[in-house]
Amino acid sequence: MQIVAIYTNTPGTDHERVSEVRKYLDGTIERKRKKAKDNGVQFRNAEMRAAEDSLVVEGYAAVFDTVADIGPFKERIAQGAFSDVLNDDVRFLVNHEGMPLARTSNGTMVLKQDEVGLFYRATLSDTQMGRDVYTSIQRGDMSQSSFAFTIEKESIDDDGVRVIEKVRSLIDTSAVSYPAYSEASVTARSEQKEEND
Repeated sequence: MQIVAIYTNTPGTDHERVSEVRKYLDGTIERKRKKAKDNGVQFRNAEMRAAEDSLVVEGYAAVFDTVADIGPFKERIAQGAFSDVLNDDVRFLVNHEGMPLARTSNGTMVLKQDEVGLFYRATLSDTQMGRDVYTSIQRGDMSQSSFAFTIEKESIDDDGVRVIEKVRSLIDTSAVSYPAYSEASVTARSEQKEEND
């Protein structure tokens, strides 16, 4: 039953979905995630949505000063934590895996830090996978996002919450099924609205 759920919820062609299921079943995805964590990569989640008739999605990958329960500890991102990484080569992925659907280095994704948090806008690739992901976001099947990063500077506040004061590198923003930071969002945008901004 679990295999069927993974297969039907994975975007892309039938061949790509079967390939992803095989990677999941043989442990490839979990090994890659563990290796990244061993190298200091952190994964955090947020919320997202999609808009009409375009492949543009936008949202907040992180919201400042919101406490998230990571499991063994609680954490929050401090104001300005992303100041030094806005020019990093960041990819837009699905569940931190697979082929990028947008990327900052080619201008298909832009990042901005404001008083709320880390904002992103991504124009997804006009591929079957890009269209599938966009549709899932637009329908609300995927409504949250995540970001992967490494830490430059952190501290513990008076409440025992870990504070990420400065991010060393920002690796990706991703559409995800289960976020850690539930208040961050993504939306699908219409082309008309985007042109008026």
